[in-house]
Amino acid sequence: MAAGRGKRLGGDVPKQFCRVNDKMLMEYSLETFQNHPHIDEIVIVLPEEYLKMQEMLEYLFNRYEKLNQVLAGGDERFQSSWSAVQWFVDRPDDHLLLHDAARPGMSARIVDDLLDALQHGEAAVTALPATDTVIRVDGEQHLQETLVREGLYYAQTPQAFRAGLLYDCFLQLIQQGGPMPTDESGLVARFHPEVPIKIVKGEARNFKVTYSEDLDIIQYYLVNSD
Repeated sequence: MAAGRGKRLGGDVPKQFCRVNDKMLMEYSLETFQNHPHIDEIVIVLPEEYLKMQEMLEYLFNRYEKLNQVLAGGDERFQSSWSAVQWFVDRPDDHLLLHDAARPGMSARIVDDLLDALQHGEAAVTALPATDTVIRVDGEQHLQETLVREGLYYAQTPQAFRAGLLYDCFLQLIQQGGPMPTDESGLVARFHPEVPIKIVKGEARNFKVTYSEDLDIIQYYLVNSD
């Protein structure tokens, strides 16, 4: 999932295309998938205008043998996810891992655990237990409630699903409308609450690059990775 605009990072280039250690940020995730023995195919969802950048696309297809397709995303995350899910409409039993290109610190261990979870179920989400106090505020930025930390998790990606389940959820969202989910697991929880969603342990280095200072942090992780 590389169709975001990354406005909070600043700059003229979306963060997934920023260069860290002479590689685009999204390439670190591509390498993890490319090198994993149980990943068969990679599909990238890009901003529509990037589909016209032939030199970049040729570079990606030449470097990553498992890359099978690039698709145009939308202005909202659910539009980009829907674009990806439709690509697998004729393969409902495929196992899909949807990952944010802005999380270059993903490890092969996380991929292993997600794929294992899908051997026993239909949905799994990478997440870390909340370690900070979480508060709820009102529109005036006044504290309204301090939440009990026990049982709270920070969701990460990849999020993993059987393709047919996710496709059905998107169809119901399009037909019924309602609030748009912030991630795919929320979609499954809403339209298929009977499906257990397995939590797979995430990692601190698998954070989402959001602000400019995050580039320095992720560079440290990537340089010092095993």
